[in-house]
Amino acid sequence: MDQSVTLLAHLVPRLTTQVEDAATDALAFILNRSAACRSALDHVLRGAEFAPEPIVRVETQVTYDDGSRPDMLGYDRNGTKRLVVEAKFWAALQPAQPRGYIEQLDAPGPGVLLFIAPESRIETLWAEIRRRMESDDSTEPKDVERIRRLDELTGTPDQTRIARIVDSDECLIDKRLMLISWTGLLDAMSGAVVDGKVASDIGQLRGLAAQEDKEAFKPIHAEEFGLTLPRRIRGLNRLIDDVIKIGRARGWITTKGLKATPLKEGYGRYFRFVEAPGILRLSVHYHLWATSGDTPLWLMIGDKVPLDPEGLHDRLLPAVELFGWSTTHTPPGYSAGIPIHLKARVEYELVLDDALRQIGEIRELVDRAGKSPEESTAEATSG
Repeated sequence: MDQSVTLLAHLVPRLTTQVEDAATDALAFILNRSAACRSALDHVLRGAEFAPEPIVRVETQVTYDDGSRPDMLGYDRNGTKRLVVEAKFWAALQPAQPRGYIEQLDAPGPGVLLFIAPESRIETLWAEIRRRMESDDSTEPKDVERIRRLDELTGTPDQTRIARIVDSDECLIDKRLMLISWTGLLDAMSGAVVDGKVASDIGQLRGLAAQEDKEAFKPIHAEEFGLTLPRRIRGLNRLIDDVIKIGRARGWITTKGLKATPLKEGYGRYFRFVEAPGILRLSVHYHLWATSGDTPLWLMIGDKVPLDPEGLHDRLLPAVELFGWSTTHTPPGYSAGIPIHLKARVEYELVLDDALRQIGEIRELVDRAGKSPEESTAEATSG
């Protein structure tokens, strides 16, 4: 398992599909628990000639009569609603966002509609927020339609966007619209706390946000539509087929009764080592590739039930120190994966030979692990 994954990042996606709600509840828990974190949030919200009253408490999932449900609301010491928060990972904006949510801030006095999103989504989400704020939409209530444009202010380029709201009469409204990254907000909060327990809570939420960012469908860049990626995937599929073909020709791999099968995480081939029970799968594994960052090719180890009835997994334990392995999000029926590292900047035949060498070394480890001490000693003596 990836040791950087926090407990919250590990558990939340397994317990609920409402990950954004869980993250919002965690943020509210931290803010209500820590005055230092609330003070850091106040600092984020304030600007030149704009100073909302400090937030003293927050609450989540308040549903209005029109069915809208902001993720989080923040109140000052007089109970005035100074903050509306919409926490996003990769969900789309709702129809009432952002224009309808602006109106949920109490008047008079300054207030902020704050969006929180992954750093890599800031540019595209801000463009969509601006488009919606400045569009003419006859379906909006008249009291909302008076908002006509945003007067953007300077923020941290990658992590924050801030805008004043200007109505149709070119008058400033005493409300602001902000977009900040999860990283930017949590950095501000963690820099303000000295309490170890609160710092740990922030770290847990940071881990969840980072994990969701890894899993997201990121905005597409035009260069990604080029030929490099599809050609690379086809080349990797060919490499898998050639490894299996050569292994069979050399007599140490068998695919009897097994088929080449594409799975959600990528193309692969099932096989067995001739000398050992249990089914293995040589596969391009997209998730492990994305999270490990150093190889697309993995030798997947069958779980004890149903693919490993005689304990191949246990016999492969010696390969851990030599190759390393991962148990993070392997497909059902598999207990782990051993990375097969590919040579870079060399001809295909050298890549193929080196992949065969690594799988051959794993085979030897399996073979030795399956022998009794007496058999191993006899082999060593005869050698």
